[in-house]
Amino acid sequence: MSAEPIAGVEPSKLREVKPHELAIRFAFGATISVVAGVVSLVFGPKAGGLFLAFPAILPATLTLLEKKEGADAALHDIEGAVFGALGLVAFAVTAMWTLPSMPVGTALATAFGVWIVVAVGTYLTYHAAARPD
Repeated sequence: MSAEPIAGVEPSKLREVKPHELAIRFAFGATISVVAGVVSLVFGPKAGGLFLAFPAILPATLTLLEKKEGADAALHDIEGAVFGALGLVAFAVTAMWTLPSMPVGTALATAFGVWIVVAVGTYLTYHAAARPD
């Protein structure tokens, strides 16, 4: 069994983030948002909404992470993004089903709960299956 935790938070790493790295992340996010806006104007709000679902700073984060900490760290972030995306799909489907029949707050709280359960559940299931016993 691996001694490395499957999840964790290291607030001390925030001090290591350089201003130019934040600027790169901001630029990626702004660019994706502008592209989504243009797509909405040209093809309609449904098409633009697909682009808003794109994790805007993920490409910048992965690039900087790979450069600073290596490919393994970037791969770990990609795995996390996949689990989060699965949760986001579950949120969207749940919201689609519950919004017409429930009060908005209840429907969104239900969808949020489903998102957390799916994202965390798939993450834990994946890592439990990947650990050799």
